[in-house]
Amino acid sequence: MKPRFAVWLEDGSRYIIGEKEARILEGLEKYGSLMATAKSLGVTYAHVWKVVERLTNCLGKPVVSAYRGGEAGGGTTLTEDGLALLREYQKLEDRIAKFIGSSNKRVFVDYNRPGLVIIGSSCPALKLLIGLIKGTDCEVVEVGSSAGITAVMLGEADIAGIHLYDPVSGKYNEKAVKDAWPHGMAALIKGYVREQGLLVKSGNPKGIWCLEDLQKKNGRLVNRNLGSGTRELLDRLIKSKGMDAGSIRGYDFEVKTHEEVAKAIVENRADAGIGLRAMARAHNLDFAKLCEEEYDFVAERRRINKPEIKAFIASLKSADFREMLGEKYEGIWTTGETGKVLEITG
Repeated sequence: MKPRFAVWLEDGSRYIIGEKEARILEGLEKYGSLMATAKSLGVTYAHVWKVVERLTNCLGKPVVSAYRGGEAGGGTTLTEDGLALLREYQKLEDRIAKFIGSSNKRVFVDYNRPGLVIIGSSCPALKLLIGLIKGTDCEVVEVGSSAGITAVMLGEADIAGIHLYDPVSGKYNEKAVKDAWPHGMAALIKGYVREQGLLVKSGNPKGIWCLEDLQKKNGRLVNRNLGSGTRELLDRLIKSKGMDAGSIRGYDFEVKTHEEVAKAIVENRADAGIGLRAMARAHNLDFAKLCEEEYDFVAERRRINKPEIKAFIASLKSADFREMLGEKYEGIWTTGETGKVLEITG
């Protein structure tokens, strides 16, 4: 038998970093990528992202920053504060290891980045779209619109799928892109339109047709994760109706995808949730329409000519995608703008 030990650092009584966080920081130092770190450790991108966010909040300073690359993109590096935190942990760990004659050496699995990485909002139509791209391997990670934008900025993703509404202009996605890239360094790739609404059980046994019904009838909500466009839609509707989010039962019950929203209702873990008409149909749920939204894609302008991104745009514009979308998913459709590339300037 070999002795094992656990080391962690605290600030007062507040936990800061232990082995799971150290593994992630070591992965970032080794690979310069959140995605590669996640794959090499056998965890999800979302998990790595959450750990980085928590450490940033604990320190009050960023633990990672982006570095620039060419058309293939840049990556992520530890900041001085992130590296200092890791070294402090490693120093303490080494002292304990020498004392008891053991080692907590961490093992990483090699990771090769796919030709095209799409990180962002959840959408079932993406599976159809990437299936049309030939000659390259693609990976889709669903973490929400805001995290997708950050992933593109960090060089972790080639493209992000987003649906973020600006109530001032009445437009989707342009303001979010301008805010993230104020100097016109991003391109908005026009996508397609989706119907969003309340998903409820078939026959709507509780009579929940709107948010007010959900509150009045003490229905259980399944919510989307903070930073997702669907969560932003819900919060905007709650505010416009003068409602208190805390009064909605289940507001804190969060899932990451439209599929998970539908499953929570089917499995009787919730009575209603905001999602796509396409998911309602796929899971035999009733649907009360709330809005039509524009689901677009964003990429850095300097990388728009990367062959894999050009292949993505060609597939997005294709008649095959338009026809498959119409056959497979009700409530999602392309427009005359689909595939058009807009340069967004501040």
